[in-house]
Amino acid sequence: MSPSIEKNSFVLIKYFKEKKLNKFFVFRHQIYGKLIKKLIKIDCSNHFWFEGQHQSSISQKQIGPIKECDVEGQIIVSISKSSLKFHL
Repeated sequence: MSPSIEKNSFVLIKYFKEKKLNKFFVFRHQIYGKLIKKLIKIDCSNHFWFEGQHQSSISQKQIGPIKECDVEGQIIVSISKSSLKFHL
């Protein structure tokens, strides 16, 4: 599966109070640093669970639960050498 956001893309993010599933977000991870992943679940403890789209991506299990305060924003635009994509 190819990623929706290409490597070395520039991204424009916006902070949204309402976090929508299956949208891409930038967040801080204690081990991996800043990551861009798709939000797949918000659990009953209000932790966010993310996964990548590429087969070599860090797994949901490796990422683990993310606190809301570590989510920087939702990606609304990505720009690469070959494309401009809107992620609304």
